[in-house]
Amino acid sequence: MGLNALPHNDVDLHFFLTRAMAQRHGVNLSEAMHQGILSRPDFAAMIDRCRCCPGTPADCRDFQEDHANATAAPGWCANSAVLEGLRGLV
Repeated sequence: MGLNALPHNDVDLHFFLTRAMAQRHGVNLSEAMHQGILSRPDFAAMIDRCRCCPGTPADCRDFQEDHANATAAPGWCANSAVLEGLRGLV
């Protein structure tokens, strides 16, 4: 199943989008969890925030395509504060 085939509120879609946005910001969420910087509940909360974000999945895909290495999270991203906080740590 392709990304475009997933419903907007699908957990798998937002799992993918959360990880992809983190990668664009140079943040390795797996390493953050491994080092104890980010807990599993914290990661689950990021996915939940993504599901409720005012940005659309298309906004995220467009941002990711246009920013191989983003210098800042977009203002509309529900996880921007977390991503900026993790940048440079992992």
